[in-house]
Amino acid sequence: MEFSKEFLRNCFFQNQAAGFHEPKPEEINGKFERTGAVLQANGDYLFRIYAPGARDVKIFLGWNDGPLVLARSKAGFFEGIYPYNPRLTGQVGVSVIVDGALFLSPYIPIYWTMDRPCNYIEVPDEEMDFAMMHHVPHGALTREIYWAENLKTWQRCYVYTPPGYMNGDKEYPVLYLLHGGSDNEIAWEYGANMSQILDNLIAEKACEEFIVVMNNGMLRYEDRPEEVWKYSGILDTALEDMLTGSCIPYIESHYRVKTDKWNRAIGGLSMGSYQTNDIGFRHPELFGYMGHFTASMTHETIRTTYERPYKEVLKDKESFGKNYKVYYRSTTPNEDHLEFYEADDRLYQEAGIDRLPCYVRQLYPDGTSRWKSWRLGLRDYAKLIFK
Repeated sequence: MEFSKEFLRNCFFQNQAAGFHEPKPEEINGKFERTGAVLQANGDYLFRIYAPGARDVKIFLGWNDGPLVLARSKAGFFEGIYPYNPRLTGQVGVSVIVDGALFLSPYIPIYWTMDRPCNYIEVPDEEMDFAMMHHVPHGALTREIYWAENLKTWQRCYVYTPPGYMNGDKEYPVLYLLHGGSDNEIAWEYGANMSQILDNLIAEKACEEFIVVMNNGMLRYEDRPEEVWKYSGILDTALEDMLTGSCIPYIESHYRVKTDKWNRAIGGLSMGSYQTNDIGFRHPELFGYMGHFTASMTHETIRTTYERPYKEVLKDKESFGKNYKVYYRSTTPNEDHLEFYEADDRLYQEAGIDRLPCYVRQLYPDGTSRWKSWRLGLRDYAKLIFK
């Protein structure tokens, strides 16, 4: 297959934390050369790393098991093709290893994942049109710094305001959106293209207009020993206490927002889904909508320093139905923790929650990648909330 030039020129492929345009070609050996990761018309990526003094260069991509070993040319380049994979579309993390050392390339998009700055690529997918940049009004993304009283330190969040917010006096509902393990507060924007998804939905009048607030969910009250700090770490209530005690009050005193629970939602992917479950269940007075974009309860790779609330909550189906207008769950068969999602299914069925009007379950088709699933989950959840 081949993607059209118009499709591949969409700003969607250049919208990254470090910039909005492709890096310029560099003059190498008397010629201007494109380096980094060069997207091809058929969806392949050509990796070209200029390292004339290196012995070997390898590329590790996303969740792939083995490396892409680049071949050395006489001109000092190491080159190799990462073939298009329709089952692994969307954002894919890239680790460049030069002579055994991790190397952050300035010529490949950069954002934060794996608990560090990381290169990544966007593998094209025509079904991802809903997340691409189109000729519609665009909202704003604002960095906010606020004091987190529970942590006794300054923290940062990003706030999406819908198109027209700056020009009116309307009050808006708020979605508090949580990222996955090892990411941070920029992941939903630069990994999932959150603002483009909402801009497009709002332009289509497919969802209500609302504000989105994104915090760093990797915060903990204290560092954990190295042997137990695995991927997402051990969760404590640091994020929950910061969100409920400092962030929500800050947002509600600095933005035009509605402040009752039916105008406040929470949602997240992976680790953020787990946190959504715990925070939303412990605070039904604050959140009237909960969205999970993967497993949320029996996610056994995550441990906590507190007792999980779902066991008690599932005992009272009547209160559950009154507390939440939308309780949304989505995932993909490509998720590596699908068995946990299916274990959650059984708990909802046993409790009768799956028969409540608020309950929505979505399993995307086989072949849907994780990042595509998370983007679809946000899109479909956004259509349901604040009605």
